[in-house]
Amino acid sequence: FLVMGVSGCGKSLAVKVISALWHVPLFRLDMNLVFSGMYGSPEEAFHKALKQVEAVAPAILWIDEIENSLGLEENALRIDSHIFSAFLTWMQEKSPLVFIAATANRINALPAEIIRKGRFDQIFFVDLPSDTERRQIIRIHLELNGADPKDFDMELLTVMTEGWNGAEIEQAVVGARVDAFYEKRPFVMRDVSASMQRIVPLSD
Repeated sequence: FLVMGVSGCGKSLAVKVISALWHVPLFRLDMNLVFSGMYGSPEEAFHKALKQVEAVAPAILWIDEIENSLGLEENALRIDSHIFSAFLTWMQEKSPLVFIAATANRINALPAEIIRKGRFDQIFFVDLPSDTERRQIIRIHLELNGADPKDFDMELLTVMTEGWNGAEIEQAVVGARVDAFYEKRPFVMRDVSASMQRIVPLSD
């Protein structure tokens, strides 16, 4: 499956959760290493990586930000067409016990060949969190950072984070905790509010 959507909204986390729920190993294919030359020619390294995943199946092969590694023209250069063709063929003929999970921030950068049925059977869109979801995200990160959500104005924080992604909310809470740490005290509502005012969300 392919998970696309706004950066910072949990696409990679969704892949990791599926691995945990299915109790199967997750392998991340780093195309930067494939093209680095550290493991031989890119074609050889790519072929070995796919064979190793097949050897330990059932497994999930995770390709993060696939638009940056397969098919995207970047700096006037295109990803090696031999690798791209080989990957398309492998997706079509691979073992059913190897499950491909990919994430993409810009699906329009992907060539049509890679997203047609038979390669990625399902495509999901992850949007910015709703009010209810943001409230839950804030609660989770307050608790992870040792605070009690009951001590915070959750409604106000939910309003202040309209249009924010989950990663931005997390950094706002972490930033508040760091500010309070330097003053050797627990962080409070005003710290979180001040931290949020220093962040400009991507949606702006």
